[in-house]
Amino acid sequence: MSSQDFSEKLREDAASIWDRILEHPFHKEMDDGTLPLEKFRFYAKQDYAYLIEFARCLGLAAAKAEDMETMRVFASLLEASLTVEIEMLEELCGRIGVSPIQMREAEPAPTNVAYTRHLLHVAHSGTVGEIMAATLPCMWSYQEIGERLEGGADHPIYSQWGATYRSQEYADLVGMFKKLTDRFAEESGPTVRDRMRSHFILSSRYEYMFWEMAHKMESWPV
Repeated sequence: MSSQDFSEKLREDAASIWDRILEHPFHKEMDDGTLPLEKFRFYAKQDYAYLIEFARCLGLAAAKAEDMETMRVFASLLEASLTVEIEMLEELCGRIGVSPIQMREAEPAPTNVAYTRHLLHVAHSGTVGEIMAATLPCMWSYQEIGERLEGGADHPIYSQWGATYRSQEYADLVGMFKKLTDRFAEESGPTVRDRMRSHFILSSRYEYMFWEMAHKMESWPV
């Protein structure tokens, strides 16, 4: 396998999981405009909490980078994650009655806690390549979801959400993530590449679970 194809091989290995993600009822209902706003409000607050921890992982990757140019790349990715997605969520939520304070104070659901703890564990204990592999499913799957959400073009909220993730700006961010993942795979030995694959698969599973969490509006049982 060419190291340049590493990210594509990861996607292939996780294909059955991603099929479930892309066909999830949450997305189908967004696409036809029938998703209750109550569920989107829940999702948006959970995603806001998730993105804060996602940004911390990118910051840790920047701290572990061994050259200035790579640090600059991570700094740009960190800045983008705190603007492109978070500002979009804040703007959309303002239009559906969710204040910035409500977003910041929302309690993460069980799946959200598990997923972000997985990412933070990799970020603290793993290599830069492992961090990239663990965070890539989030970025990349959202691009594919956005590209499929063409049917809900008449919905004022869901259309804007989908447009963000199929924009060229977002595609460029995903491209940077994939290139970095391929680069660090090339620079790593087989043991690290195996861990990268395991992190990618687990994060892909958590991506599916995150949408399940949002659709069911998951809460703590006790």
